[in-house]
Amino acid sequence: MTDATQLKVPAWYTPSELQDIQQDLLGSGNSKVLILCLGGKGGVGKTTIALQIADLCAEVGPVLAVDTDPANRHFHTALMRETEPGSQNFVPRRPGVSCFRQRLRAEDSTGRVDPTLVQDLIERVSDAAERFVVVDFPAGDTETTRRSTEIIVESCREDKIRLCVVVAAGAVDPTALDVLRELRPLLLECDRAILAKNTAQATNFDYLEASDVFRQLKAQPNFRTIEIERIGERLIEALRIQHITWLELATTAPMRLRVEGRRLRRNFHTAWREAFRP
Repeated sequence: MTDATQLKVPAWYTPSELQDIQQDLLGSGNSKVLILCLGGKGGVGKTTIALQIADLCAEVGPVLAVDTDPANRHFHTALMRETEPGSQNFVPRRPGVSCFRQRLRAEDSTGRVDPTLVQDLIERVSDAAERFVVVDFPAGDTETTRRSTEIIVESCREDKIRLCVVVAAGAVDPTALDVLRELRPLLLECDRAILAKNTAQATNFDYLEASDVFRQLKAQPNFRTIEIERIGERLIEALRIQHITWLELATTAPMRLRVEGRRLRRNFHTAWREAFRP
C-alpha cells in the first residue's frame, strides 16, 4: 500500500473508541498485554485468530507479533514481506505491526522439555517497547506450554503484564479437549482464558460443551467463549495467497473484497473486544 493510499484510509475508530479498546485489551493497571494463541492441531484456525487479534491491537498501538510455529510461517508471512526475494530481510506489511520468528521447544539430554527458550521469549516480551504482544504457538505442542506455565504466569504478574490465553477449537475436534485438559493450570491462572470456536467447517460443538473440563473452566470468572465467523474463499485467498492485510481488505481492496472484508473485520473486532473485556 503506497503512502498516497494510506492517506486516503479513513479513521476506523474515534479517539474515544480507541481509548475503550485499549482498556478492553490492557485491563486495569497493566503495562502491556501478552496474548498466546494455541491449538490442538493444525488447521483449526489458530493463525487466523492470531491475525485477527493482532489487527485489533494495531488500532490502538504498535504490536509485537511472534511466530513460534515450526511447521509453517503463515503468521510471519502474513505480517512481514521480504524487501527482495530470498533476501531474508523483512519489513512490516502494515505499519505498527512487526513480527519475528522464534523456536520455543528445546529438550535436555534426557529428552525432557527445557523451558529455557520460553523464558527467553517472556524476557523479550517484558523488555519490548510494544504494549501489545501476540504469539502464535506451535500447533499441538502442549507439553512445552504446560512445562512453562509457572514461568509464564509468574513473569507476567511480576511485570504487570495482562496474560490472555486463546485456545482454537474446530467442530468435532477431539484435540481441543486434550489442550483444555493439559493446559488447565495455565487457563485457570491466566487473566483471561478464551475458547475460540472455529465455525468454518461446522457449528456443532456439543462434544466440547458436554465435557467435564469445559464445564469446570466455564464456571471460572476469567473464562470466555467466542465463535469465529466463517471467512469466504475469496477473502481466504486474499489473506493467505496475496497476503493482503485485514486493514487493506476493509479499506482499500477492490469492492468485491472490500464490502465483505469490512463487515467481517467489524464483526470480529466487536467479538474479540467483548471476549477480552475485563
